[in-house]
Amino acid sequence: MRVAIVGAGPAGLACALELERLGIRPAIYERHHRVGSPVERAEVLLELTWRPVKDQLAYLEQRCRLRLLPLARLQKIVMHSPGRRVAVSGRLGYIVHRGRAPASLECQLASRLRSPISFETPADPLELSQEFDRVVVATGDGDVASRLELWQEPEQVAVKGAVVLGDFDPRAASMWLDTRYAGHGFGHLVPLGRERASLHLCVGGIGLKQLDDYWNMFLEAEGLDRYPVVEAFEMIFHCGRPSRRQVKNLLLTGTAGGFVDNFLGEGVFASIVSGVLAARAIARGLDYESLVQPLVRRLDQCRALRRLLERLDDRGLERLLGLLNLPGLKQLIYRSGLNLFALWQAAGKRLALAAPQAPQPSHQEEQEGQAELMD
Repeated sequence: MRVAIVGAGPAGLACALELERLGIRPAIYERHHRVGSPVERAEVLLELTWRPVKDQLAYLEQRCRLRLLPLARLQKIVMHSPGRRVAVSGRLGYIVHRGRAPASLECQLASRLRSPISFETPADPLELSQEFDRVVVATGDGDVASRLELWQEPEQVAVKGAVVLGDFDPRAASMWLDTRYAGHGFGHLVPLGRERASLHLCVGGIGLKQLDDYWNMFLEAEGLDRYPVVEAFEMIFHCGRPSRRQVKNLLLTGTAGGFVDNFLGEGVFASIVSGVLAARAIARGLDYESLVQPLVRRLDQCRALRRLLERLDDRGLERLLGLLNLPGLKQLIYRSGLNLFALWQAAGKRLALAAPQAPQPSHQEEQEGQAELMD
C-alpha cells in the first residue's frame, strides 16, 4: 500500500512511526527545510484534561509505543484574575519542548524515523490523493478541510508569543484571565528552564493589527515587561474543526483534523494520538472516523466549557477562580481521577446567566469515558 503523509509535525511523525511499525514505509513531505516550528516554545500537558488518562506521556509510551521526554514535571500552576490569585500544587502534568531544539517533541519523534522526509516540498494532499492509496493530512491548518468545504471555524484567535529571560521555577506555570487585555482568551507563562520562559497572549475576535496594544497592556498590567525579550512572533491561530475527518482516501490528523481544544489551546497529545490512529486505520483497514470519536467527544466538552466561560466578565472569572480554590473542590479537581469537565460546566452555568445548555453525555458515552481513549 502506498501512503503519503503531508506535514512532519507531531501528528505526521507519529503516524509515520506507527506505519513503519506496522510494515508500511510512507512518503513524507514537509514544506519547511527541517522538522519543527521555527518558533521555540514550552507547552503544558495538563493531567486533568484527558482523564481517565492521568499520565499522557506514560499513555503514549504504553499504548502508542512512543517514549517522549519532557522538560520537567509540572508541579505548580498559578492562576490570576484581576482580583484573585489561586495556586495549585501537586503532580499536575508535564512541560514539553516544541520547536527545533533536540529536546523538542518533534525532534525526538523524527530521530526514530527510518523513512526519509522530503523537505522544502509543499505537496498538495488533494493532488497526492490521485497517486497514493492513502494520504494523511498533517499540515497544521484547516486548508484542505476548507477546500473540501468541511471546515467550521466560529472564531480565529490572535496569538503573540515571546521567549523571555528571567529567573523562573522550571516546574511552575502561570496563567492570566483578564477581559481587558485577553477578552475571553488568556495569557500564560511556561518555563523553558530556569533562565528562559515561553510567554503567550491569546485573544479571540481581533486581528494582528490590534494585537500589539493588547500585548503591551498585558505586559504592563501583570508586571511582565521586566523580562527581556529574546525573540517574538505573532500569528492567527485557526482553532476550527472539520465536520468529517476522512474523505475517501484522505485522513485529517492533528490541527488539520481539529484535534486542538479551544479551552486552553492544548493539542499535542490529541494530535499525536490522532496520527497513531490514522496509521492503524490504514494498516488494519479500520474506520478512522470511529477510532477518533473518544478524542472528538472530549474536545466537544472543551468547546462547551469555552462557550460558558465566554459569558463571564472579570467578576465572574474571579468568582470562578474562587470556587476552584475551595479546599474540597480543589482536591477533587486536581487530585482525583474523575472527568471533571461536566463539573466545570455546571459551575460555569451557575456563574453565567442564561448560559446555553451543554449537551449531556449518554449512558453509553459515560461508560466509554471510563475506558481508555482508544482500543
